[in-house]
Amino acid sequence: MKGGSMPAWSPSRALPDSMRTRRHIGGPCRSKNSVVVCQAASRQSNKTAVVVGAGIIGLTTTLRLLEHGYDVTCVAENVDGDPNKGVASGGAGGLWFPYLCESTERTGRWANETSREYEDILAKGLGFEEHGVALKKVWQNYSPGNEIPPWAPDFPSFELLTLAQVEERYGPEGPEYDIDAKDFLAYQFEAPIVQVDIFLGYLRDRIAALGGRLRRHRVDGPIEELEGDLLVNCAGLGNATRYEGLEQDGKMKPVRGQIIHCKNQAHITEAVTIGAGDEGAYMIPRGDVIVYGGTSDENEFDTGVSQDVVEDIIRRCKKLLPKKYTDRMEVVGHWVGLRPFREGEVRVEGRRLDDGRVVVNNYGHGGSGFTLCYGCADEVVRLASNLK
Repeated sequence: MKGGSMPAWSPSRALPDSMRTRRHIGGPCRSKNSVVVCQAASRQSNKTAVVVGAGIIGLTTTLRLLEHGYDVTCVAENVDGDPNKGVASGGAGGLWFPYLCESTERTGRWANETSREYEDILAKGLGFEEHGVALKKVWQNYSPGNEIPPWAPDFPSFELLTLAQVEERYGPEGPEYDIDAKDFLAYQFEAPIVQVDIFLGYLRDRIAALGGRLRRHRVDGPIEELEGDLLVNCAGLGNATRYEGLEQDGKMKPVRGQIIHCKNQAHITEAVTIGAGDEGAYMIPRGDVIVYGGTSDENEFDTGVSQDVVEDIIRRCKKLLPKKYTDRMEVVGHWVGLRPFREGEVRVEGRRLDDGRVVVNNYGHGGSGFTLCYGCADEVVRLASNLK
């Protein structure tokens, strides 16, 4: 799907010797230039785990395993999550909202579990500058309408909007697009919005504090060649057939997304998504910038910024969003990333190897990494416990 309409919805094959140690005891950990450097783990465990992938899915999975007593090493080629080196998490819009994943009971459950975790982080009293999480108002309108999302019944702030309420948000002039009074879905809710660079750094620091290790290393499968009682594949597009990845998964494909970064404005405090026919636009006040978007181009691998796309995003935003949110757009940057989309369903499943070790796949989250991450990390822990 092009145009950005948002639906409801010489490589080494094994770890180096320094990463083969099953127990890592004593010594301090520190954070340097957003990359966790652990000289030695501060805790002991008889259960070892290796997590492949250091985006939002890999980091939250690493953290959950540490919290459940595993001695964990997380490995990735781009371990610091540089958004300019192929890690979609590093440049994401950061809005909690299931997007480009199957709309099912399990994704709804994972999404709600993740939302509650963000709320727990906020309840700890740390400042935004420490974790990058904020709870903000969100409203969305789709015409033609979609089904009410499966996560909505368990989301206390979810509220359907009437046509009059939607039109009121555009002021006296009303929207510049047609809304079919008999075929639209509009709603509002409060949701976490994450400034992704701060939050990823927060996770790395939490991992360091619990004795976890992040290692810069490219792993080209099979994952079974790595050493560990538990091997977790969070490599995202690293599983795609094109990349000759870990799983050679023919269902994995990139969905290219291009967004615009604009200067913050004090009156913009809510996120808005509009789908009108074949066109769509969204706006997310992320914290550092206001994100305007975007595109969803399947099987597109180009990560260069297209000026034609920039102009089209601005056109769609000015047409579909309220004018008060677009009349003073000051562009300060651009970003392009490849969402790790998997046809059919997110792959979260485990298997027990003949030698007793356990492998769990946790990838294919599309545009929902920050929305499903903690729920899927908890699922990995449950699978590992049931298969051991």
